This record gives sequence, structure tokens and C-alpha cells, in this order.
Amino acid sequence: MTILRSPLRGPLRSPLYSPLVGKWGAFSSEALALFARFTTPPTEARKVLINTRIAAAKASGAWDLRDGFYMIAAADAQAGQRNWKADAFNLTPTGTIAFEADRGYTGNGVDGYLATGFTPSTAGGQWTLNSSHMSLWSRTEAQSANIAMGARTGAVAAQSLIILRNAGVGSFRANQDLTTGTVAVASSIGGFVARRSASNAMAFARNGAILGTSTTVSTALTAAALVIGALNTNGVFSNFVTYQFASAGFGGNLTDAQILAEYNADLAYMQGVGAA
Repeated sequence: MTILRSPLRGPLRSPLYSPLVGKWGAFSSEALALFARFTTPPTEARKVLINTRIAAAKASGAWDLRDGFYMIAAADAQAGQRNWKADAFNLTPTGTIAFEADRGYTGNGVDGYLATGFTPSTAGGQWTLNSSHMSLWSRTEAQSANIAMGARTGAVAAQSLIILRNAGVGSFRANQDLTTGTVAVASSIGGFVARRSASNAMAFARNGAILGTSTTVSTALTAAALVIGALNTNGVFSNFVTYQFASAGFGGNLTDAQILAEYNADLAYMQGVGAA
């Protein structure tokens, strides 16, 4: 019988080795920069997991399309708040939101959320009017009409948001006014992506598979900063959820192949820390 072991659970060989690292102890410049931003240095085994996750994103091309990427299921809260892409748009826990090591942040459904500081209309990154995405990894099975991630300029203007599952349906908006894309969703656990790939093309995915699409036309980028675990309506926060989030991200459009590759890479990391 073949026994598979996680890098964090006593590997059969040195934790410095990874097929994606390429040689003993060699980490990418992106990984080294991230390690330096952690208050508590990661273990060698976790360095391998992080480097491997970054290498997978670079190989698929998804890395360059991210403005923000957070592996919230981190060893400690400070590490879980870091934006892996750069020392910008790091997460700020607001209200009552609880951190659990190697699992993520969980909102209280009342006032807890994670602020990204990323405002699509002014950030000038990969996220543009007709090319954008939001991603989340949820560890909670629950149905809620509240917003897992989102921001909007006004109640019916320039909205980008995700509802993971409410009455068996997921909902999504991306750089648009009111009309919502909807699709049947079997569970609120797993990796979710809402993307806009053109002025009249959006899609919603779970666990690497596209579940449905929408042709709602884009209108404007939101002038409110994106938040995780709630909805920011021009500085007014509401629609808080109680999901536990293990990862999150946003940026330019991800292709079907990139969505699948990112799901598989997230899954491998989650399995490595015991979050999946």
C-alpha cells in the first residue's frame, strides 16, 4: 500500500525538497520575498508548500493576473493577512472575526470582515472593467443570502460580489449595475471563482469547474474597496457571513484552465496543512 504524507507531517525526505523547487533548498524570489514579510519565519516544510503553490500559479499564468492572493489558512494571523503578490493590499481584520491556525478566518455574521484596501476604480492593477475575477475557498457548509466577498459604489451601481449559496443557488456580479448571474450550487464548501472575461461574458466556478455563465453587460468599476466576508457599499458595511475562509484572491480574468489549475494548487496546499 502506498502511503502519502504531507510536507507538514513528517515527509520521507528533507522538507527542503520539492519537485517544483527544482533543487535542494532553492526557493523562488517571490517566495523569499513573502517569507521576509512574515513576522514569524515559516518552517522549512511550510516554505516548500508556499513555494510550490507560487510555482503552480506562475506555471499556469495565474500569478501575473492576481492583484491580491491570500492563503488565509496560515500558521498565524499575521501570515494569513499577507498579500502573496506584493506588500500591498494586506488584509485588515475588522469587527469580530476569528482566526484559526491552518484553517482561516471566520466571521460572526454581525460585524466581522477582512478589508483588502483594494478599490477597483483606482487601483490600476490587473482588475479592469472587462477582465476581472474574485476567488474564495470556503470551509463552511451553510446557506446564506449575505455576501461572501464584495463592494459596490451604490445600491444599484457598479457592483462586484459573490453569494456562495442561498437556497441552492450561487450569485455573482462583476463591474455591473443590478442584474445578477445565478447558478445552482451543491455546496458552499470548496474553491469558488466569479470572473468577467468580456463586456458581456461572466462565469461562476466551484472546485475548478464552470457551473454557469451570464451575459450581463459591464457598466463601471466600483469606487468602494473590496472586502471579504461582507459587502462594502461606499463605506457602509453589511451582509456579513459566518463562513470560514481559507484563501481568497482577485485580479484580472482567469481562463477555464487557470481556474482549474488554481483550484488544484489550492487543494494541494490545503491538504498539506490539514484544511482539506
